[in-house]
Amino acid sequence: MVTRRLAGFLLRAAVRRWPAEQRDELSREWAAELHVLAGRGERWRMLRFAASLAASRAGAPVVGRVRFDARARRTAATLLLAPSDCLAIPLASGLLMNVVLSRAFAAARWLADARPAVLTVLTAGLAVLLARLAHRGVARGARTGPIRTALGIMLPVGLTAIGAEYALNQATDDLVRVAPALLVWLPGLTLVLHRVGVFAGRGRTRAAWWVGVLGAIVVADLAVALMVVDNIPGGPETVIDGVAQADTVDRISAPLWLFTGLTDSSFGLPRPTPSEIFLISDLVELQPFLYLACTPYALAYAVAAARPADPAGVPSAGSVPSPA
Repeated sequence: MVTRRLAGFLLRAAVRRWPAEQRDELSREWAAELHVLAGRGERWRMLRFAASLAASRAGAPVVGRVRFDARARRTAATLLLAPSDCLAIPLASGLLMNVVLSRAFAAARWLADARPAVLTVLTAGLAVLLARLAHRGVARGARTGPIRTALGIMLPVGLTAIGAEYALNQATDDLVRVAPALLVWLPGLTLVLHRVGVFAGRGRTRAAWWVGVLGAIVVADLAVALMVVDNIPGGPETVIDGVAQADTVDRISAPLWLFTGLTDSSFGLPRPTPSEIFLISDLVELQPFLYLACTPYALAYAVAAARPADPAGVPSAGSVPSPA
């Protein structure tokens, strides 16, 4: 009885927000729907139905509310579960790499030196696969604006990344060590995704992808560079008794540090040196692979979510369909 009264109160509040010429018809339709749900004993569904009407935008046609609720659930599920998949990608790539190299290519010694590059390729491949799945899933999800989409993508990603760092690092100093990189990468990629959504919403899909890929690379490179600069001294190497102590990294190679962390390579350039590569890779460790795993999914979702609305799906202005 209490649920029915509360549902009736919400329904009356919803009706009052509509234009006067439509109130009687909507009130009859919605009251009939409440009566059917009450007769079935579906109290919570009845309450949710009335609450959704009360929360709808005043004067806006209520179109396929059940379908909208389903899309909202799919969207929430994708945004909440995809970051965990992104985190699992580097782990799965590492396991796959070890199996392949230890069994199928055990005799090929040159592949042992190429382990970081192989791990990067596997991570990129799985990340693209996840991005394609996310891109297809967005078609069945709810549409939002560029700002909400960017925040909806990055907030779960940020919480997942922080949780992973907390689980992997035992000391507070280790968490402080990675904090600056995350504080650059998370807001930076959020801004990139916003711009991607703006371009894609205007139908400029190719420009959206270019802005997204280049912007994501720049943001990730800045995050890695800040982490290295903040934790490893610059300047020339310290030499004791003619032996380099390898405790510094020359800043001239900063634009390459992201790619060095992914491949353990200087790409034939004099910097970073092998000792600097060791310091960089040992410091950043997980971050470049996390960025690589998350970025394709984030870009694909932002582009797909900002797609122009389908004209065939827009109802005529003069019709007010039943919410049932």
